[in-house]
Amino acid sequence: MTAEEILARKLSLARRFFEKYRHNLLKEPKITELLCAHGKAFAKAQEVTIETGAASFCARCGREGRSCCGADMELHCDDALLVANLLAGVDFPRKRLLPKACFFLGPAGCVLKVRPLICRNFICPELAAALGPEKVSSLQEALEEEARLLFWLTEEIKRWLIKGL
Repeated sequence: MTAEEILARKLSLARRFFEKYRHNLLKEPKITELLCAHGKAFAKAQEVTIETGAASFCARCGREGRSCCGADMELHCDDALLVANLLAGVDFPRKRLLPKACFFLGPAGCVLKVRPLICRNFICPELAAALGPEKVSSLQEALEEEARLLFWLTEEIKRWLIKGL
């Protein structure tokens, strides 16, 4: 089975689960609280990513086809993370937007609002050198809260996935 086929199956399952349980999930106080908190942490992290220059550095790298967000990175998205993105209002692409890139990478960057931990924590040596220690530290601090909330949000959704299966 190819990566495309695996992802297509995962997306189909996530969409079906979401359609069946979205109203129940959005009535669950813990999930709505975590979704809201994660959204705020994501926005803050995005702001810092832009302020430090990391966003433009990574976008340029992606446009040049040298991106860390390469093909098959989408396989790091588990079912709970995909459902979390649907709850956050993400509309998944119907096809890969950039031929050699992660399925979720588009011309303006990643389309996901709830991203795999590896995508949020990895800072390549080239980016670290371009930013310098202070900006890298600032970026890591901003990403820390998002990562913590990512864990708790996906754990709550996994409880529902187990019940729903």
